[in-house]
Amino acid sequence: MTDLLRLANIRWRADVPGESPRDILCGVDLTIRPGERVGLIGRSGAGKTTLAAIMAGLREPASGSVDAPVGAVGLAFQEPERGFFEETVLADVAFGPRNRGDTEREARDRAADALRRVGLDPDVFGARAPETLSGGEARRAALAGVLAFGPQLVIFDEPTVGLDADGVRRFREIFHSLADDGIAAVLVTHDLTLVLEDCERVVLLDDGRITWEGAAARLFDGCPEAWRTEDALGRVKRALVAIRVADAETPCTVASLAECIARRSGPSSTGAA
Repeated sequence: MTDLLRLANIRWRADVPGESPRDILCGVDLTIRPGERVGLIGRSGAGKTTLAAIMAGLREPASGSVDAPVGAVGLAFQEPERGFFEETVLADVAFGPRNRGDTEREARDRAADALRRVGLDPDVFGARAPETLSGGEARRAALAGVLAFGPQLVIFDEPTVGLDADGVRRFREIFHSLADDGIAAVLVTHDLTLVLEDCERVVLLDDGRITWEGAAARLFDGCPEAWRTEDALGRVKRALVAIRVADAETPCTVASLAECIARRSGPSSTGAA
């Protein structure tokens, strides 16, 4: 299968006032294929958000190459609902297509289709002011603004932060529906429950480098030493308990948790609903 996006030897350095420049990305190679669901994980400061911005074409790498079709990648920012600026939801979602040259009718048709895709009826929500939306509705309207462009790849930066259980459920439905339509999705998150349940492939970024990638069932094969602390393992165990892969009696060790994940990936696993 032809790669949709290809990163080669991506490097990026941050200039910190009063300090020496710090390397954020140190030679990242990554490919994304059409329709696949990829989890991008790592500790805070590992470089995930910077890498997402470079993948989306919003930031130029210091060196290396980004190979993707023009306009193919959309980025759903963390808490994107803070970026509304039009008077109505429909006008805000239509802004992107209109700004790239679509006619007003084309832009509004694209916006209406995108709103339906995220579960917001344009006849109900289109004329509303963005500030009247609930948190979950605002998050979905912001995502509609990304989808209105017709991207082939959508990158989500911590999309479930601040959402209640119903909001997370709706996000997961949208996340899977993109893949069903051949749209690739990258999930940048600290939520291991989402990664284990909803992603086909996991990419682990640590100190600006991809230190491991593969199926979720093999996540512990290459996790950094820092992930083997009692606190980190506790977070992993809680994620596994939440998706009924482990239980309260499961020992909080690398071997035990890895065994739980391996069992889940076997022939009897049914995956996410």
